[in-house]
Parts: sequence; structure tokens; C-alpha cells
Amino acid sequence: MLEKCDLSATTDDKTLAKSLPPLQERLAVLQRELRDKKIPVMIVIEGWNASGITMATREVIRSLDPRGFTLYATHTPTAEELARPFMWRFWTRIPEKGRIAIFARSWYSRAITEELNRVGWKKSFRDKLGPITMFEQQLADDGMVIVKFFLHID
Repeated sequence: MLEKCDLSATTDDKTLAKSLPPLQERLAVLQRELRDKKIPVMIVIEGWNASGITMATREVIRSLDPRGFTLYATHTPTAEELARPFMWRFWTRIPEKGRIAIFARSWYSRAITEELNRVGWKKSFRDKLGPITMFEQQLADDGMVIVKFFLHID
């Protein structure tokens, strides 16, 4: 997918500041429509370290009704989470119909972070891709809208 993106494209601060308000207004309208239609949504914001995940997340939630979403910042797993299957902590945060779950980092970065320090990490990482794909497919099959952003910096 990334080979279709122009990774050299940039936006200056002035252009960004001008284009954000109409997009934020549209997002607020869409949130109300999703609520009325009982459509659940997951928004995943990923990216390289220092790519602006916190800033991007702040801009997304700024225009949303706080009663309609939950924000999850994915950190190092707790002892309870480590004792359960890898995807458990994400399954337990699936939004109900009409609500939005926003993940600042998600199963992707957790899969990479948790595997890089292990011997044979490439195989172990590949083993995590199956459950991730299945998780997303099951959610989509059940009517979940999944929106994924990856913030790239060179």
C-alpha cells in the first residue's frame, strides 16, 4: 500500500491550519451520523517515534463529542495482559455500536515492540500477523468501520 503513496509530499503549517477546520466540522457531523446509524468505528493512529501521534490524536478528538468516543493510549502490557492472548487487550476495547474507539498506537506497534527483543523475532512477528488480520476481518464483517493512519517522517 505504501508504494502507492507519495512519501515526499509535505504540508506547511499555514496550509494545514487553513484546511483543518472544515475537516473537523465534517468529522463532527460524521460522528453524529455514525451514532444515529449505530455504526461502530475504530480509529488507529500509528507512526514512527516522534512522528506526531499525540498531536494528530489531539486534532482528531478536538472536534468529536466526548460522550461518543474512548481514547486508548497503548502502552507496555500489564502482567494481566501478558498472561492472556496477544489480541485480548484490544478485543476488550471494541466500541459498542454507535461509538468510536481511538487507539494512539495499536496492535501493530505492540506486535513489533514485543517481538524485536526476542531471538527469532521475525518468525514470532509473522505469527502475530494472523491474529491481527483475523481480528480486523471479524470486526469488518460485523459492520465495524476501521480507519488507520500511519504517520511517516524521514
